[in-house]
Amino acid sequence: MKNYSIILVSIISLFVLLSCNNSGSHSKENKSKSAGATVAFSDTAITRLPNNQVCMVNNRFLNSEQIPVPINGKTYYGCCEGCVKMLNEDSTSHYTYDPLSNEQVDKATAFIIGKPGSKEDVFYFVSESNANEYFNKYLKKTTALKQ
Repeated sequence: MKNYSIILVSIISLFVLLSCNNSGSHSKENKSKSAGATVAFSDTAITRLPNNQVCMVNNRFLNSEQIPVPINGKTYYGCCEGCVKMLNEDSTSHYTYDPLSNEQVDKATAFIIGKPGSKEDVFYFVSESNANEYFNKYLKKTTALKQ
């Protein structure tokens, strides 16, 4: 039964991920709701991303306001109705792990930055200091590789 549940959650997650691509109508709708300046990813400086512009199911920064999903006093964000449904029905979609400390982090309260080397992928951290430490290690590593 446990394996069946894991398979079912995997299938649902795959469906949501495949249904939420940037070419869908929800992206056009969200782009028109975009508020504020464009945020650019950087491989040389840390930039905190606004939570409300991150799809917390696909873990992607979409640079436009996403659909708010209030749950237990916290607000999560999804890019489409499929992601909203996932956030409402699957509490595991609310959490991930800090890549520095490997601590579980709630996406609604996380310090979110762009994944170095990516244009959309994000990392969630338990604190700004963890994000800075992780980013500084990344910079040292990439600088050493270039030498």
